[in-house]
Amino acid sequence: MKNGHANQKTNKVALLALVIIFGLSLAALIYSITLKDWMKIGLAAAALILYAVPILITKAVKIQLPSVLEVTYYLFVFAALILGEVFAFYGPFPFWDIVLHSLSGFVLAGIGFSLIEMMNRGHGTKFIMLVFAFCFSVTIGILWECLEFSFDMTVRTDAQKDAHLSQISTITMQRDGGNQPVKVDNITTTDIHLANGDIVTIDEGYLDIGLIDTMKDIFVNIAGALAFCLVGIVSIKQGRKGFAGNFIPTTRD
Repeated sequence: MKNGHANQKTNKVALLALVIIFGLSLAALIYSITLKDWMKIGLAAAALILYAVPILITKAVKIQLPSVLEVTYYLFVFAALILGEVFAFYGPFPFWDIVLHSLSGFVLAGIGFSLIEMMNRGHGTKFIMLVFAFCFSVTIGILWECLEFSFDMTVRTDAQKDAHLSQISTITMQRDGGNQPVKVDNITTTDIHLANGDIVTIDEGYLDIGLIDTMKDIFVNIAGALAFCLVGIVSIKQGRKGFAGNFIPTTRD
């Protein structure tokens, strides 16, 4: 009976979080409409749709999402799409992207662990389950980077953010056809000559168009997945009473 009351209480917390975050996101959509910014309108609308994912999953599959996981998911979507993209938090707050990708790596590992556990009906080596959880998280993270790249190449977005570099190493500048990279150091300015004769000047060195951002995201995703595996070992020994247990969905009767 106590567990039932506890579940009702945590469900109410998740519902309250959803109502507040949904309301703020709806306000962001209305704000974007007043700006007539179709990119922001699409992102805000996407956030509103994504909030329904946990509800759809629990109805389609007999699983119970921990309230901590559910609230974290809502906050993640809000922080990534509404604050990060609509209100451009990625620019003034460089750590914003790192925190989100680290968190997603952790949460996705928890979901991956739950999937393999449900498929094995609770049986199987826990170490193998954690390895699967790690691989699942990293794979989803890489697929996400592929999605960002696809949007950047087709819709001309800038999901994979640029970075300024003061040095590069490249074989493209190798004139004699060799494979020895040419090292260019102390770059201060880059001039880009357009077909119409205009010149665009980059005053902070050489412009990397997303590689560093992509690899940084993958690395922090790996770090988040590893963090789950480390605390997951402790949680498993404690019967899921540890911190990681808050991010592992369970089967529902």
